[in-house]
Amino acid sequence: MSAHVAAFDDGRLATAARLRMRLFVMLLGAAAFAALDQWVKLVLVTPDWAYHQRSGTWFASSCLLLLAMTALALLPSVAVAIGAALFAGGLLGNLISAGANHLEVPNPLLLGFHYGIAFNVADVCILAGNLTLMVACSVLAIRNRTRLEAWQAAAITRIIRR
Repeated sequence: MSAHVAAFDDGRLATAARLRMRLFVMLLGAAAFAALDQWVKLVLVTPDWAYHQRSGTWFASSCLLLLAMTALALLPSVAVAIGAALFAGGLLGNLISAGANHLEVPNPLLLGFHYGIAFNVADVCILAGNLTLMVACSVLAIRNRTRLEAWQAAAITRIIRR
């Protein structure tokens, strides 16, 4: 095997190892955030009015978003993986709660006294994950804009040739 091929294989293996590590960290983080959400829902009492009914469509859409977060963790950015972990942990926490409570999600964290705003740790994780993903994906796109411009030019060329 030539030195060039060996260097290529080592680089590819290193990249694969980084991908696996980002995916592992994202899934581990998501599990931790979901566990924290479940613990808070177990410890704190939720008033009857603070349960939010979800639909089967919501459940299926959340499952698809969970898969999308797994795919996002494969992007070459630790910040994107952290955002995906937050978002996926929130999704997983609410999915577990909905599955265990006939599609009703408890919201034990309250702002205001009676009939205020009710939410849970999973909701906070989804919001924080969404904000983190927006910033991290924007930074990733800006840092790789020359690659994006080359991809765009190649795509336009293919379209024109048709």
